[in-house]
Amino acid sequence: MSQPTCAYCHNAKDDDWYVCQYCQRSTIRRLKEIPKLHQALASDDWLKMPERLETERPQRSATRGAPANLHVLALLDKRTDVRAVLRSWIEEIHDRLGAQTAPPTDVKDLSARLVELMPWAASNHPAVADLMYEVNQQHSALERVVTGSRQSPKPVPCPVVLPDQGECTGTLHMDREGTVTCRSCGSVWQFDEWRRLGALLAT
Repeated sequence: MSQPTCAYCHNAKDDDWYVCQYCQRSTIRRLKEIPKLHQALASDDWLKMPERLETERPQRSATRGAPANLHVLALLDKRTDVRAVLRSWIEEIHDRLGAQTAPPTDVKDLSARLVELMPWAASNHPAVADLMYEVNQQHSALERVVTGSRQSPKPVPCPVVLPDQGECTGTLHMDREGTVTCRSCGSVWQFDEWRRLGALLAT
């Protein structure tokens, strides 16, 4: 009989859990780091990233630095951000456990709850490797922005709700002056309104 392998890293392991102890520890470490990384996005420094990038990296223009700001806005978007990912997995595990408790809403509490549920998921949930993959994706995305690593722009859905049509289906774009616009509904946020746009996406 062949030795069982970890569903995440595919290395051999000695128990009958879905994933190995190393991958569990790595995921728990990332979950514990996520709240601090997410909190950093709300600071004024990140809402002024073109200026920050131009000061720290003079070889890069404001135009080249601008897409990183869309990453910040995307990572604050409650519809797709780390909160939505963590909450969906907690709901999935709660459903399997028959728990009636609603998931927390704060990133710190969501992360802490998933840390508590990891041992059960690692030994009982057949899709725990997908959970680990999504946690790693969210952690990496947050870390890349906070550490200033180079990355490709990510489309950010417009948060505007239109009176007769519901949520706008357009995406946000940024010019070299830092003005964010939606070409679908025509909404515009000037550079000094980024904090308001970030709050709109996050709530």
